[in-house]
Amino acid sequence: MSKSIQSVLLIGVVVILFTIGFTPYLTQEVFALAPTITSYVADDPDNLDGVYSNGDTLTITLSAASNATAQIIQDSAITGNFTFTTADPLTGGAVFEGEWTSNSVLVITMTTIGTAISLGTAEVDVNAATNNIGPLLNNTDNTVMVAAANVALTGDFGIVAGGGSSNNGGGDGCKGDCEEPTLGVNSKGKRLVTNGFTYNGNSVDVERFFTPYPLITADVGKLNQAEFKIYENQGPENIRHFSFAFGLADGEIISDSKAMIELDIDFDGTETVTVTDPENALDNVRVETEKVSCDGGEQVNCLGIIIYHTFRAPLDFNIVATDVWDSKRSAWQNYYNHGIEVVGESQNPPKEYDGINRGQIYHLTEISKTIAIDDFGEMWSLHQGVWQKDIIPNKKIVDEIGMNGYPREHVKFSVYKYGQYLIAENKLYEMCIECSDESYDRINDIFAYEYPKSIDSIDKPEIQKIMELESEKAQIILDHMLDPILYLK
Repeated sequence: MSKSIQSVLLIGVVVILFTIGFTPYLTQEVFALAPTITSYVADDPDNLDGVYSNGDTLTITLSAASNATAQIIQDSAITGNFTFTTADPLTGGAVFEGEWTSNSVLVITMTTIGTAISLGTAEVDVNAATNNIGPLLNNTDNTVMVAAANVALTGDFGIVAGGGSSNNGGGDGCKGDCEEPTLGVNSKGKRLVTNGFTYNGNSVDVERFFTPYPLITADVGKLNQAEFKIYENQGPENIRHFSFAFGLADGEIISDSKAMIELDIDFDGTETVTVTDPENALDNVRVETEKVSCDGGEQVNCLGIIIYHTFRAPLDFNIVATDVWDSKRSAWQNYYNHGIEVVGESQNPPKEYDGINRGQIYHLTEISKTIAIDDFGEMWSLHQGVWQKDIIPNKKIVDEIGMNGYPREHVKFSVYKYGQYLIAENKLYEMCIECSDESYDRINDIFAYEYPKSIDSIDKPEIQKIMELESEKAQIILDHMLDPILYLK
């Protein structure tokens, strides 16, 4: 065999070995398949209603990691990559925001809903013409998603559960992990956490629905410590949100709270604390997290949250509540009666209001929740959210008592009359001690006089004679007055 033939054979063997050795690498890097859409799920994070409404989310999940980066994206980045058939939720005046929570999950939050959509009817697919979503690995041949079968909308638009708790992870379209995080027991009633809620050293085992909690008193200005232990079946690192709300009245839900502390945990572990406090009731809020034992044993499988805080002012109501959800948006809320009562003087300056009443400008300073005082020292009361000036009725001027007392129409006549009654009663007692021993008709030594029947003086003869003479005189005088000439004749 010639050297040239041997050289050709050697080169061929080297090429074959090179191809065999690097084909798997090229298959992963260069020819990696683009991800596809696996689910299209609706959800209501707050569970405030059961219909498609503002605040609901639409989650698109891909079959594999893509080249998308975790970030907030513009509207065009959604419509350029996906198309919505049957009903397009991004039309009809809709306002929304898209976020890649991971490189395979896109969450669209509807701030203002537009076109109505329905579960099982609305569908999503890839925008084959303009999408640029490719596989996570190097994509040298520009492989992108291609249109396939439409994926129908599943999930729910909110489930309001009884007993003061709510679950949005177990709708008809729920797939995969549908178990909510818990501070006590799971959906089957099995206790997973002991002493899940502790406030200033007072611990309680959290129940599934209603959790009785003795009324705890917290002083204004003093540091308080609230501790929570949360179990998540996929691991503590999958807990994404926790809320602790104060001051709820009977029948109110957690979103009605005016003093709430929220903890959000990003997919990369970044923690963000948000304090909702429009009335400035909270102060010195600090949140710490760590992995702790759910039952006090050695196994660490719960997320521990400690919230340090002080109160600047008392709250109107005492019920407190917690809300927690995981990375799949499965959520649960718990309410605790009788809750926490905040006592003490408010450290906040009194609230002030300016307004006009009948053309007069008034400046009001609040002295209680429902009473205020203006610059003229006059009182105002809060009625159905509106400050109204208290009406002071005009009173009749009271004169000094005269010699004969007060007349009957006088404002103090009844008081004067009662005083005279007391004086008379005292005089009677001085004159007759026994008179007060028994009733009037039984007083001793009572006697009466019987007067004769009265006679009318007009019946007397002498009176009648005088009346007759006077009548004749009167007639003569009358005739003279009527006809004086005749009288002279």
